[in-house]
Amino acid sequence: MNTLKFSTYVKASKEKVWSTQLDDVTYRELTKPFDGDSHYQGDWSEGSKMLFLGSSDGGMVSRIEKNIPFKYISI
Repeated sequence: MNTLKFSTYVKASKEKVWSTQLDDVTYRELTKPFDGDSHYQGDWSEGSKMLFLGSSDGGMVSRIEKNIPFKYISI
């Protein structure tokens, strides 16, 4: 089996990228192609419970394992 690796350069500060991915309004825009009503309930602090929801009855319940601002987040 072949392993593929892709990367891209983003011309923005790490703070801008971080907030774009995790802020409610921009998160909804980024995830819109997967589900037009994709959103989350909760906050991104370590140990907190997160609900990832969409237009269907399903979703995902998760917990934030690690959050190093502007560097790493593990869900």
